Amino acid sequence: MSGEQLVSANERLKIPAWIKEEYFVDILERDVPDFKSIRQFTAIAATAPGENYTSVMVRVIIDVEIKDKQVQRVSYIVKTDLETSEARALINSMNLFPKERRMYASYLPKFEQLYRDIVGLEVQFSPRCVHIEETPERITLVMEDLKCKNFKNIDRLNGLDMSHVTAVVRKLAEFHAASAVYEERNGPYESLYYDSFFNETNRSQFNEMYSLRKDVFRKAMREWNLDDVEKYLSKFPEADEFYEENVRMNHVDPSEFNVLNHGDCWSNNIMFAYNQNNAVEEVIFVDFQISKWGSPAQDLWYLITNSVALEIKIKEFDRIIQIYHQHLLKCLQLLKYAKKIPTLKELHITMLKYGYWGVFTANSITPAVLLPSDKDANMDNMLKPGPEGDQFRFKAFTSPHYKQAMRQLYPFLYNKGIFDIIRSSEYE
Repeated sequence: MSGEQLVSANERLKIPAWIKEEYFVDILERDVPDFKSIRQFTAIAATAPGENYTSVMVRVIIDVEIKDKQVQRVSYIVKTDLETSEARALINSMNLFPKERRMYASYLPKFEQLYRDIVGLEVQFSPRCVHIEETPERITLVMEDLKCKNFKNIDRLNGLDMSHVTAVVRKLAEFHAASAVYEERNGPYESLYYDSFFNETNRSQFNEMYSLRKDVFRKAMREWNLDDVEKYLSKFPEADEFYEENVRMNHVDPSEFNVLNHGDCWSNNIMFAYNQNNAVEEVIFVDFQISKWGSPAQDLWYLITNSVALEIKIKEFDRIIQIYHQHLLKCLQLLKYAKKIPTLKELHITMLKYGYWGVFTANSITPAVLLPSDKDANMDNMLKPGPEGDQFRFKAFTSPHYKQAMRQLYPFLYNKGIFDIIRSSEYE
């Protein structure tokens, strides 16, 4: 066991110095029955470059001695703040780690408990979190390593086929239903789950980022081989226009059906376990840093735009929404939700109303999702000013997978009128 070669997913990642044996002794005493001592300790990067932009992810493999001198291997995923990064201020302004800490400490266990208490079902939404620490320097989560239970991700560049996306939207419906019932029974969530990045405090910071991307993005659009590219370029908004539309999308309408969105529901944050016939048996979500109360359209647009396979992304769009709605209806009824449940027609109308989530996701998130693993893929390079940053951004905006996806998605969004927003001249 100790002789097995352990391969780091990212040799360039600097493992924080505090991630060492001593940190895990108390955790192991609580988590491993009959724990005696640590025989061997190894810390390696858990994700490859370009797989995670907002945190440090470390896989810790520990050979522990238990009773009768037996040796048992345990593995954890350690998630913590970026130690040194130009992007850390941006990440901190979004409350990513405080949100996720609260999700694991409180809300996720309570959502799972709802299914136990009301219908006697065991439903798991997330990995088991064995340790949470908050210090002035960082917030740290230590979670079970789902790979030890044979969970794995699909290839983000190929995306989810119909069997996988069906399993995901059903699990998403279970999560959303529990969040809605919890809010009905307990009242509003904490204020940070109503906040988004799009607020007046962050406007200047966003406009600065937008200006870094705008010209490069427009230049890249001409490389996508879109028919009549000028009609899409004419819809390209100025920074304030884009910002105002995102503010509108993030506004919560209390008269609508709302849920706690996962917020970052894409393929790398979804893990699958399979049965002996290689069919999806279980789905578990990870990374709850962007969770937000609001329309479920946010998660649905984000998932479909980023992570559904190219051949079904548009072709099966309506069917995917129908599958989600059918299971949402079932779960809300099981959990005895007393408020009005949206009809399928109302959900489709909501998808159109909040359709700019698709534009925001396609323009801002999908370039990173569909960029093949690259040693330079990190948040600092994505936000770096000057020619070097422009070169990296252009590379992301013109990667083959991204161009193929946009050739499908942009006409789809255009034909639905989703690019049509209130222009600056219309405010006057």
